[in-house]
Amino acid sequence: MKHFLWIATLVMASALANASTVYIESNALDTSNNSGEPTVDLSGPVPAHPAWGAAFSGSEWISYGPTGSPSDPGYFSPPNGTVVTFTTQFVLTGVITGAHLRVMADDTTSVVLNGHTIYAANLKPGPVCALGDIGCLRLTQGDFLSAALLPYLVDGTNTLSFGVVQVHGAAFGLDFKGDISTCSGETPEPATMALFAGGLIWLTRLRRFR
Repeated sequence: MKHFLWIATLVMASALANASTVYIESNALDTSNNSGEPTVDLSGPVPAHPAWGAAFSGSEWISYGPTGSPSDPGYFSPPNGTVVTFTTQFVLTGVITGAHLRVMADDTTSVVLNGHTIYAANLKPGPVCALGDIGCLRLTQGDFLSAALLPYLVDGTNTLSFGVVQVHGAAFGLDFKGDISTCSGETPEPATMALFAGGLIWLTRLRRFR
């Protein structure tokens, strides 16, 4: 019994030891765009729009110029129909086990992962930005879980792009944050892990009754 307990604990600890998480966040340093102008953080002296939802923890609202707050002396409003594609790349190593991506945009954005469109831009204007997902408020953020992301993530270099669209004038920007879990090396099959976990629970209960 002690031998089984030791093996089960070792297997589970080994799987956890090989697990890691890659984080991606919007910022001027890690996000390029196709406008011909450098990506800028809409924070500090180049502020975001005051009506936007607060940027996700660790990320920044970004754009290709001071398109956030009208109080900025250099502020400009991209004309309706403007589409600017923002791109970031990240490297994954090992088995991809989970992923989560959150997105806000003004007015809205498409989301493309490794050439696959996982969300087409919602072009319905609302009172602040797009009407519904994906918009510039936390209530209208895009929320993508493993089921939507895992089919297109790869072991190696990944490319994530956002086609931000201006629908009805005023401010323009993008904010995103994601995390991807991986496990390197050889990992037990889910059924094997479940068997060992069940054995641990059974042994714990058995020892209590002795």
